[in-house]
Amino acid sequence: MVLDNILRYLRHRTVVKKIPSNSIVCDIGCGENAYFFKKISGLINYGFGFDKDIEFYKDSKIELRKINFETEKLPLSQEIVDIVTMMAVLEHLDNCQNVLQEIYRILKPGGRLILTTPSPAAKFILEFLAFKLKLISRRDIKEHKKYLSPQEIKNLLSKSGFQPEKIKTSYFEGGLNILAVAEK
Repeated sequence: MVLDNILRYLRHRTVVKKIPSNSIVCDIGCGENAYFFKKISGLINYGFGFDKDIEFYKDSKIELRKINFETEKLPLSQEIVDIVTMMAVLEHLDNCQNVLQEIYRILKPGGRLILTTPSPAAKFILEFLAFKLKLISRRDIKEHKKYLSPQEIKNLLSKSGFQPEKIKTSYFEGGLNILAVAEK
């Protein structure tokens, strides 16, 4: 749907600014079309993408794998990536803690997790856009299990190994989304 594409573009635009050049990036929940990697492929050294709805793909710069990252360990060595991105995924997870601990495991020291998630203020608007106006994916919004506050995100990240003083959160898209950046 067109509005879904616009919202994805805005999320990606916010996150791309935080990706250092020549880095190794892992995108959790990259989606079946791996749009984010198409946007950053010229910027990074290598990218790993994981999603439950993707087929295996590998070229000289990108490797995509189908995985249920809530129940399976990420098939990467410890401390191998510079950046992990997770955009509009956290709200879909039953078991955030396992996924965040795996992210912490694969990040190099000094590496960063960059995640976005809708704020609690977005719940009504997203449901209205999906179920009443049918402008965004009803399936995606129906799969939302939670809307977390910045403090709840900080608590989850702290329980996963990130130091509280190295976790920054902010709102974007008019307060409807939260950006969290956590450094290992």
